[in-house]
Amino acid sequence: MKRSLTLTLLAIALLFSFSTSAQKYRVGSKSYKTELKIADRFYAEGYFYTAVEYYKDVVRQDSTNRYGAFWLAMALLKSRDYENAEVFFRKFYSIKPGPKDKTSKWALEDERLFNKGNYYFGEVLHRNGKYDEAIEQLTKFKSRYKPKDETDNMLKLAALEIAGCEYAKTAPKAKVKVKSLGRGVNRAYTESSPSGIADSIIYYSSLRTDGKYSADSLNFLNSPKAKLTYAIYRSIYAGGEWMKGRMVENKDINTDGYTVGNGSFNKDLSRFYFTKCLNMDDDRPLCNLFVADYKNGQFSNVQRIPEPINEKEKYTSTQPSVRTSEDGMDIVYFTSDRPGGAGGMDIWYFLRSSNGDFKGPKVLKGAINTPGDEETPFFDDSTKTLYFSSNGHPGFGGYDVFKSTEQADLGWGEVLNVGQPVNTGADDRYYSRSSDQTFGFLVSNREGSVPLNGIKTASDDIFGWSNFNYAVQGMVFKEGVDGGGAMPDATYRLYKLLPDGTKVLASVDSVTPAGVRVKADGTPTGRKNDGFYFFKLQPESDYVIEVVRDGFSPKFESITTKGLPGEDTIQNNISVRKAQYVVKGRVTEEGKPDGLKGASVTLIEVFPNGMEKTAYYMNSDPYYYFEVEMNKKYKLVTRKEGYFAKTIDLSTSGLGIIDTIRKDIEIAKLEIGKDYTLQNVLYEFGKATLTENSKQVLDNLYNILIENPTFVIELSAHTDNIGSDANNMKLSQARAESCVKYLGEKGIAKDRMVPKGYGESRPKVPNTTEDGKDDPAGRATNRRTEFKILKS
Repeated sequence: MKRSLTLTLLAIALLFSFSTSAQKYRVGSKSYKTELKIADRFYAEGYFYTAVEYYKDVVRQDSTNRYGAFWLAMALLKSRDYENAEVFFRKFYSIKPGPKDKTSKWALEDERLFNKGNYYFGEVLHRNGKYDEAIEQLTKFKSRYKPKDETDNMLKLAALEIAGCEYAKTAPKAKVKVKSLGRGVNRAYTESSPSGIADSIIYYSSLRTDGKYSADSLNFLNSPKAKLTYAIYRSIYAGGEWMKGRMVENKDINTDGYTVGNGSFNKDLSRFYFTKCLNMDDDRPLCNLFVADYKNGQFSNVQRIPEPINEKEKYTSTQPSVRTSEDGMDIVYFTSDRPGGAGGMDIWYFLRSSNGDFKGPKVLKGAINTPGDEETPFFDDSTKTLYFSSNGHPGFGGYDVFKSTEQADLGWGEVLNVGQPVNTGADDRYYSRSSDQTFGFLVSNREGSVPLNGIKTASDDIFGWSNFNYAVQGMVFKEGVDGGGAMPDATYRLYKLLPDGTKVLASVDSVTPAGVRVKADGTPTGRKNDGFYFFKLQPESDYVIEVVRDGFSPKFESITTKGLPGEDTIQNNISVRKAQYVVKGRVTEEGKPDGLKGASVTLIEVFPNGMEKTAYYMNSDPYYYFEVEMNKKYKLVTRKEGYFAKTIDLSTSGLGIIDTIRKDIEIAKLEIGKDYTLQNVLYEFGKATLTENSKQVLDNLYNILIENPTFVIELSAHTDNIGSDANNMKLSQARAESCVKYLGEKGIAKDRMVPKGYGESRPKVPNTTEDGKDDPAGRATNRRTEFKILKS
C-alpha cells in the first residue's frame, strides 16, 4: 500500500513533468511500441501525468492494445483521475482475444501483468460510488489472485475494500454542508493542513511559487533534481470570503529548500507545532517536527523537536496536533512510519511539559492504527474525541475521516466513520472542529476542488464544513391572557439532552439588572429586552428550553432537530403560569462566598398531620428556585456529595403581597475521619446515664443522620484523668453505647453507628497546668462526646 504523507508529497511528484522529455518525445512521433517504453519509464519514475499522455497515444493508434489500456487506466488512477480511470478499466476488460492471439500468451499476461486489475478496477468503482460493481470486481480478484508470499497483503486489502463498499451502501448522511474556501486560498496545486484561529484566520500549506512556478497550472521542471516545495501561508476572512493567502515571511518557518506545513496551535495560541520535509536522494520524503513561539501574529524561537521524537535519516515524523492539559502540558499527536506501529503510517504521541521538557514518543494503543495508513490527527478537547484519516478502516474509498472517543480508563472507544458528506470516494483528510462543534475545516480532492491539467479530482483543496442551520425562536406570554403579547424580563436557558438523559447547559439568554439582554458570557446580544428568545441548534439533537421569570412558575419545553429534512427555524411560543410565590436562593459552601454548583435542592411539602411529600427537585447552578403555594409549610433539603445535608423549614403563611421568597443556603463540607465534638452531652457523675439536655444535643446528631442516610459514624466518649485508666475506659465505652442506644431507639439503624470508648487516652488539652497542678477547665474540655464519619 503506497503511503501518503501529510503534504501529499507523492502528489507533488505527480503534478509535473520534465520539459526536456516532453520536447524529445512528442506524442505521435514514434511507433506506439517505443511510446509504450517511454510511458512505462515515466510511470515507473512516478510522473503519471506524462505517462498518461503516452499511453493515450498508444490506445489511439491501437484500440485493441490491452497493455496500453490497462496501464493508461493505472496511470489515470495514480493521477487521481478516477472518472477516466473507470473508462479505461472498462475498455481493458472489454478487449477480447482476436483470431491471431494465442490463448496461452493471453493467460500468461493475465497472470503476470494484469493479475491485480480486478482489485484496482474495484478500487476505482468504490471511489466512484458504484459499490455493487466494485464488490463484483473485488470478489473476482479474491478468487483468482495468488499471493507471492506471506508478506503479500493484497487479499486483505480487497477484503477491506469490500467491507468499505458494504458500509457505504447503507451509511447515513450527516446534516452538514461542505464548501470550498474559494480561490483566495485554493489553487490548482495542493493546499493542506489548515489551522484556524477562531473563525477568521487560517494558516495553511500551499505551493511555494517565489515567482518561479505557477500554482494555477501544470509546472514543467528542467531537471530531475528540481523539486516543487510548499510553504505556510496565512489568510483572513473578510467581506464574506477568504482573502488571498500570503506566505509567512519568516525564514526560520519557511526555510528555503524545504516543504513546510502541518501547522497546529496549542490551546492558548502561544506555541505552533509544524513540519519541515526534505526529499531524500532516493526520492523518499523525510519530515521532522518543529515548534515555534507565537505572539501577536509573529513566530519566533523556532526549534527542531529533539530525538527520538524526530529521526534524522530513517523515518518520517509529521502532522502534529496539539492537546493541552490543565497543567499546561502539551500532548502532541503525530504520524510516523517508524517501527513499533501497526504498519504504514501510524498515529503516535509525545509530551511537552510546561517547562519545555519532551518525553516520548509512544504509539497510540487500541484499534485506531491499522496495517494501512492513519494520518492527520485532530483532538477535540470539548468532546475528548480524536479525529483522524485512514485508508485502513472501511469507508467510501481512499482516505476517510474517522473518530474515536477517549474513555474513562484513558483507552479509546469504537472507531467510527464520520460519514458523508465529510467523506467521499476521494481522499478526505485534515478534518478539524470548532469548540462549539458547528464548523471546521477539511482537505479533499473531491469534485469542487480546483482542477489541474483538466482533472477534477487531481489536487487537494481546503474546504469548510458547517452544520445545517437550525434554530428555535419564539415569545413567552402569560398563560390565560389572550392577546397579552410577549412578556419581558425573562431568562431563557437552552439545555442539550444527552442520550443518557443528562442535561448539559448549551446557552443562556438573560437580562441584566439594567435591563440589557446578554448572552451566557455577559456580552450584549444587541436585542431589546422584549420577551422574545432565539437559540441556534445542532442537527439530530434533543434540547430542553427553560424559561424563568420572577413571580411565575419555571417552564420547560422539549425541542428536537431529529428528523428535520432540511435547514429550519422552529417557532415555539411558551406560556408561563403565575405562581403564588417563587422561593429561590443561592447555594454556597459554609464560609466561602462563591456559589456551589451541583447541589441537589429538594422542596418537601409538610402536611398538617405531619406527613411529607416531595414536591420538586433540582440541581443548583448555583441558584435554585421553586413555585410554592400560600399558607403551607415546606422543607428545603440540600445535599451534595462531600457535604453535610441541610434542612431549612419554610412557611408561606402571613407573607403579604410579595412574589419572591429569598432563601440562601450554606452547607458545610464534611471530612471523612474528622472528629466532630457534640457540645454539652453530659452524664450523671460516674455513670453512663444521659441527662435530658444531652438528649436534645443528640437529637441534632439524629437529624444529621436522617438528612444523610448513607452516613456510617463512630460515636466516641472520652474522660478526664480522674480515676484509673481501666475504670475510665470502661466508663467511656458505656457512655458511647448509651448514646448509640438512644439514637437507635429513635430509629437509626445500629449498623450505622459504632460506639467507642477511649477513656483518658485521647485528651484534647492537658489535664494539668504547666506547673503540674490540676486544671479543672482542661479536664472539662477532655470530658466530651464526639462523632466522626466512617463512610459517607
